[in-house]
Amino acid sequence: MELNSKTKYGIHWFRRDLRIAGNANLRYSWKSCDQKVLGLFCFDSAFLSRPDFSHNRFAFFINTLKELKKEMQVQGGDLLVVDEQPHVAFTRLFEHFKSNNISLPELISFGQDYEPFARSRDENLINIFNSYGVKTYSERDHVLFEPHEILKDDQSFYQIYSPYARRWFEKLATAEGQKRVAAQANIEQYYKRLKQNNLDQIFSLKWSDFKNLPYTDSLAKFENENNKSVSIKIPEAGFKTAYERLLNFKQQVENYKEQRDLPYIDGTSQLSMYQKNGSLVSSQILATLKLQSKQWATKDNSTQYVKEIAWREFYYSIMYHKSECEKQAFLPQYINLKWENNKSYFERWCAGQTGFPIVDAGMRQLNQTGWMHNRVRMIVASFLVKDLLIDWRWGENYFMKMLLDGDLAPNNGGWQWAASTGCDPQPYFRIFNPWLQSEKFDPAAEYIKTYVPELKTIPAKTIHDPDGARGSMYPRPMVDHATQKVKAISLFQQVVKK
Repeated sequence: MELNSKTKYGIHWFRRDLRIAGNANLRYSWKSCDQKVLGLFCFDSAFLSRPDFSHNRFAFFINTLKELKKEMQVQGGDLLVVDEQPHVAFTRLFEHFKSNNISLPELISFGQDYEPFARSRDENLINIFNSYGVKTYSERDHVLFEPHEILKDDQSFYQIYSPYARRWFEKLATAEGQKRVAAQANIEQYYKRLKQNNLDQIFSLKWSDFKNLPYTDSLAKFENENNKSVSIKIPEAGFKTAYERLLNFKQQVENYKEQRDLPYIDGTSQLSMYQKNGSLVSSQILATLKLQSKQWATKDNSTQYVKEIAWREFYYSIMYHKSECEKQAFLPQYINLKWENNKSYFERWCAGQTGFPIVDAGMRQLNQTGWMHNRVRMIVASFLVKDLLIDWRWGENYFMKMLLDGDLAPNNGGWQWAASTGCDPQPYFRIFNPWLQSEKFDPAAEYIKTYVPELKTIPAKTIHDPDGARGSMYPRPMVDHATQKVKAISLFQQVVKK
């Protein structure tokens, strides 16, 4: 089509909302601009240079973008991926449009984000958009309730999960909460049309309609460069794959409460990696599982799963209201704990060579697949902090480097919970016994033997025994749990008594 100074169109700035289905911000731009809306994604060098950057997670992210680009193009639209920070990219594009007698976009739409870096970035970008006279539209996307929506009566934020979750469930039961879930009721229809290659041409503008753009698409370049450093098999990505996983989980959600702590079976949703990129969001999960009417006090299986969604949003709220916990303990009395930080111990923990079978199985699963069962995440985190007396931030950073679902707020919240330094944490004197955890949650050692093949012929009873003879191929336990427990409690008591 011919573009000129009167052409009305919008740009949707994709960030962590990498889907078309149920994307309210994209839809608003699409309706406001008569279907003429383009997708733009900017790879931010600040993000790519973070010390916890993960090549594996980046590869999964790239695959997600590839699937999104295909969906956009099949439906008559387009996604441009640029190798530039967003404030530079938008400025350069706007100046190009002005110099070529093309109107600036009518609207820039994007989903809200709540991490410290994202909030600062967005404030800067909105100022740039305003300076060019370009309108913006942005509402919540990857959360069901934004951090400012779940507050105490005095408008302070919740620091304990249970009262937060009760208020979250109360909000879910309101007309507005039900409306947010009901807005995703047609998502399965979109999935079916996508699967059958029967999508409508809903977009009416492509980037190729713009002449001499200052950017060419950089997605293939990033993929080629990053693939050299990928160390695992990257799962399929995108909305279609995420939704198929959700439909599979729908068949077993009624067993969730009984199975979620058992790492040897596929008893969890494993949707977190898709939620991280916004291929799927909380409201869509609830709409598909039809769980939106459950109450906090209900003790059935499916409600237990909804509580996990509330946990995720609780940690987003904590990071939003107290951003300094990204780098330090949430509880001020634990900021200056005197960790031992033995580097050789840390390296053995990372490699899954501690001599504690359940810990080693978890770390090897992480290293080999980019994912770890949640019960085991708690076990290995407790072991690093309370048995090895290593700063929780070392473990948090390693998880972010290795996890495909590495997400700042939930990862930070989980680690600070295990370290007893965070909001509503595990009390410092309650310390996981890895031997008892192993016996309770992997009684036949099925999970352990999957990832620690040296122990395949060893009886489960021996594997769970601290003094068991597990053969010469497997290391002896690197520490004595009982001794380290006493030292860990003493470490915390030293600061508690001050």
